[in-house]
Amino acid sequence: MGRVVVALVVNAVITLVFGLWSASRPDRSIAFYQTIMRAFNWRVEPIDRERELETTRKLGIALAGCSILTLLLLIRS
Repeated sequence: MGRVVVALVVNAVITLVFGLWSASRPDRSIAFYQTIMRAFNWRVEPIDRERELETTRKLGIALAGCSILTLLLLIRS
């Protein structure tokens, strides 16, 4: 396996973990993002918390799905 393929597999696994985490624990994912942004002197607050939780959950599912698709395509190639 070439270095590029290894890098793509590592990237897909990391994004799969983040996607599953965001889908299962959107509140923790949002808190993590807010912590990162505080380091850059930015305060990030959702306007509608419930809507933000649902959006984060959906985007986590989408990210996990894209990661799985990437892994499947890499395995088949």
